[in-house]
Amino acid sequence: MVPSEFLQIAEGLNHLDPARTYPTRAAKLVAGLANATSYRVELEAGDKRKLDSTPPPPMNGRAVSLPLRHGRQVLGTIHLFLPEGTDKLEGQDLRLARWGARALARGLSYTTRMNRPALENRRKGAEVQSRLDRTPLTKREKEVVSLLVSGASTRQIAEQTGLTVATVHTYLKRIYSKLGVHSRVELVARMVGTVGSVPPPAGTEDDDDLLTDDDPEATSFDTAV
Repeated sequence: MVPSEFLQIAEGLNHLDPARTYPTRAAKLVAGLANATSYRVELEAGDKRKLDSTPPPPMNGRAVSLPLRHGRQVLGTIHLFLPEGTDKLEGQDLRLARWGARALARGLSYTTRMNRPALENRRKGAEVQSRLDRTPLTKREKEVVSLLVSGASTRQIAEQTGLTVATVHTYLKRIYSKLGVHSRVELVARMVGTVGSVPPPAGTEDDDDLLTDDDPEATSFDTAV
């Protein structure tokens, strides 16, 4: 996979809005990372349900299962069905699949928050504004953060603020630097007050773990999921 394709997928995994369609959109991206032919997501949190790819996975296909874990919470499992003749997921495909599963789990956790009742959302909005007021950000930077936390994409932020997309990217880089974060997901986590869910910066022990081939939690099987 070339860097530009990976960056596009990473952007998609961080694009939470609309929250209702996020699980299906993100699972498709994770399957693409692993070169899987299809997928099935089993959600355990909230309304327990199964989400299948289109076309659906084969009845007796070989698959690799990865936990969707965010912090201490297990949100479900993603089953990635392998191409015919492929026995297991390994090497770069496995590393990317594991990274994608963790990114998907973070997104699921945040979209669950975004789907909470309106009253709680208003309370959270007030908390976000309070946190913003304590930051060293300029008025325009705070506006960009508020729109981002609400689920707006880069293009939507540009349209609502009258800025160009390139200028929004510049603002985001300044905001990351001022707040000591490294991604949109981490920025949202900081603003909504998610405790213990911010991914570590590159080079930490946890980040290195994402790039190892030995994954005791990744299992292969030859049966219907």
